[in-house]
Amino acid sequence: MPNSRYGGAMLKSTQSVTLDASHYELIEAMTDEVVILDATGKIVAVNMAWKLFCEENGGDAGTHYVGANYFDICEAAAMGAVVQAETVLEGLRQALKTGTSFEGEYPCDGPGVRRWFQLNANRLTIQGAPCLLLQHRNVTTRRMAHDDIERAHVQAETFAALVATTAEAILTYDMEGRIISWNPAAERLYGYTEEEALGQSVELLYPPDWPTRVLEYRDQIMAGKLRQFNAVRVAKDGTERHVTIACTPIRTLSGDIVSISNIHHDVTATRKAEEVRDLVSREVIHRAKNMLSLVTAMQRQTASSAASLAEFNKSFGARIQALARSTDLLVDGGWSSVDLAELVRAQLDPFLHLQAKAVDVDGPSVALGPQALQLIGMALHELATNSTKYGVMSNGCGDIQCHWSHTEKGGLRFQWIETGITIDPSAKKATGFGSKVLSVLAPAMVNGAAETVTSENALTWTVTIPAAHLGKLA
Repeated sequence: MPNSRYGGAMLKSTQSVTLDASHYELIEAMTDEVVILDATGKIVAVNMAWKLFCEENGGDAGTHYVGANYFDICEAAAMGAVVQAETVLEGLRQALKTGTSFEGEYPCDGPGVRRWFQLNANRLTIQGAPCLLLQHRNVTTRRMAHDDIERAHVQAETFAALVATTAEAILTYDMEGRIISWNPAAERLYGYTEEEALGQSVELLYPPDWPTRVLEYRDQIMAGKLRQFNAVRVAKDGTERHVTIACTPIRTLSGDIVSISNIHHDVTATRKAEEVRDLVSREVIHRAKNMLSLVTAMQRQTASSAASLAEFNKSFGARIQALARSTDLLVDGGWSSVDLAELVRAQLDPFLHLQAKAVDVDGPSVALGPQALQLIGMALHELATNSTKYGVMSNGCGDIQCHWSHTEKGGLRFQWIETGITIDPSAKKATGFGSKVLSVLAPAMVNGAAETVTSENALTWTVTIPAAHLGKLA
């Protein structure tokens, strides 16, 4: 706000940051009046346009306010009943604190002249310190003619600096959907260099079966019907990225739309966490149903073999307690480590009470961290439940081996091998929730790998867990 009415602002002589020649070249290339503020709000650099404006409008022609505190100037303006000054001051402080760009307009009248200026503030880092780059643009004609329309026309140099330093992937495509700008964050997110991306259709990032084409998006954005949406996009290495895309049309000064700007915010980790949470929630419900079925089977078998009510109560109570001990191990995620053999025994004991068939359990001492504990516990529960319904534990025929060993990298290789059973090779491959527990939960929870292999008379489930999810036995 380089106006004579604020000429009494306090000047401070020591600059907290030192600009090099490139910074001065940047601001001198801009036609707007430009200043750079340090983290305290002090003006540390101005361009020639700012100096000329000061001199032409009665401002400080000696220092051009270099060394003055811009925040103090705004506070003085607010006390002088310039209502926009308080908003500008708060916006500048937030931009400096959070990195969120600020844009505002304020009156800066000269002698007998009514004027409006547009202020754009963007945070940048100089010598490791946060600074603000402020651009002042005379928008009096537009403000007077179209007071209800706010447009942001930022100089290409400033926009490029902001786009290059942001952590968000930003790309722009023309009216035919061809990429015309691609920032470093987009390269980090998708793996394509700027040279590889420019000129390509933005559909380069689309999954093969994505239902909406780029020109459909373009038409909705131009019509003002679409400002933000969620999508899945594919990186150069084939990795899927879940992104929230903010989109806006880019207009010329005359108002014509010439391109579409996209900001891609990566929410892949959030989506995966939601999927795991949903899967675990469904597993809790699934486990509860299986447990009720198991308790019912235990009750029936105990009742059929008990000679008296007292004998039934004693045997049935013992089996319920064993089931409870198994459940305690599985849900106690606060444990730092649990012995794998203990988990196997606790998990399988309630099932083995239903028939005399033993399971061959063998492997070295291994301590499981909470994630691995929950994973193997849920898998054992699923495998044992399926065996009780359809396999060895249902009729006592066949064998079950539960073996594990260390991998070359110090991880864990765990196997459930069930043989001597009958599997219909023509049966449809399982795609229900149980199969997801065995195939999806392992990679999601421990970044491991799981595989289920079946033949006519055998089923083998193998999971590999990285060493990071193993602990130390007390």
